[in-house]
Amino acid sequence: MHCNSFSLYVHWPFCTIKCPYCDFNSYKKKNIDSDEWLKGYLKSIDAWASLYSQKKNIKSIFFGGGTPSIMNSEIVMKILERVWRYWSPTENCEISIEANPNSVCKNKLRYLKEFGVNRVSVGIQAFNDKDLKQLGRDHSCLDSLKAIETVQNIFSNFNLDFIYGRQFQSINEWEQELSEILAIGAPHLSLYQLTLEEKTSFYKLWEKGHLKGMPDEKLSSELYFLTGNLCSKNNYINYETSNYSKENFFCQHNLSYWKYEDFLGIGPGAHGRLTINKKKHASIEIYNPDKWLQSYLYKERPLPNLSPLSEKTVFEEKLIMNMRISKNIPISWFNEKKLESKLYDLQKYNLLKKENGHLVLKKKGKLMLNHVSSELLECF
Repeated sequence: MHCNSFSLYVHWPFCTIKCPYCDFNSYKKKNIDSDEWLKGYLKSIDAWASLYSQKKNIKSIFFGGGTPSIMNSEIVMKILERVWRYWSPTENCEISIEANPNSVCKNKLRYLKEFGVNRVSVGIQAFNDKDLKQLGRDHSCLDSLKAIETVQNIFSNFNLDFIYGRQFQSINEWEQELSEILAIGAPHLSLYQLTLEEKTSFYKLWEKGHLKGMPDEKLSSELYFLTGNLCSKNNYINYETSNYSKENFFCQHNLSYWKYEDFLGIGPGAHGRLTINKKKHASIEIYNPDKWLQSYLYKERPLPNLSPLSEKTVFEEKLIMNMRISKNIPISWFNEKKLESKLYDLQKYNLLKKENGHLVLKKKGKLMLNHVSSELLECF
């Protein structure tokens, strides 16, 4: 673990649309006071710098949202300038920004690259117009192809986001679409099965029986294994449940979450996990964008919300995060007696094995990750 470094997440809460499957803290809004928001971010950084060690280095920065690529480039530049006033970047600091295909602008990306952004994550989601429309997206397949070409010409490191397990999607359709995706040769792919999160429009439709054509458990399993097999044949490493990378292109920012390293979140609703005085703390920002902005603009000395975590909570969070990257889990983390009572069934059903003092997930266990995790969480 890089104990002398941390990662920074910057949340931009605004989008041009609100997708029906999205449960992120994001809002459709057009008229945004960029000057006010810049002041809010800068005061937030100042506040955190007063609480968190300035002797640490930053290993990654991620501008997420929302759609941060629609924000004024000057905001990104000024945020980075303020961050570097307090902390220094590690030698290979990864700086990413999320974009949608219709917000990819050649001149803006080149400008951002000049100021240190070295990775772009593009939310494509589907490679056909019919499904893009069903997903509530406001771009076309042609827009996606143009955006990918633009990004490829500027950045060597980029990610493409796709959703599968969509309405009425057959295994053959996904196989053909995934083959087209793999042919692009992107260094990194995030391939997520469509999940119905509470409070989303899709979930409300599903509750009323109006969301038709969702895959059953058998088809979901087949889609997952097909995805892994095809990616593996094309030299992608499945280093996290839904993330696939070429050699040397793992997303360093997301790895900091999954390895349970320190990360700081700024912006409305952003979370963090920070080690202060050798104890892990949770940080959380005000959720509502307007209230978050007001809290930083009009308080003379705004203080972010920090709370220490219990040993049990740290155990639970660290276990869940590590299992997402199929990291071998030290047996020493667990209560030995409680673990032994769980291991019999987990090994009997070929979900995991014991190896060199560690628990190692097997292929079937990765598919049943939620079940395995829930069993092990009882072994604190």
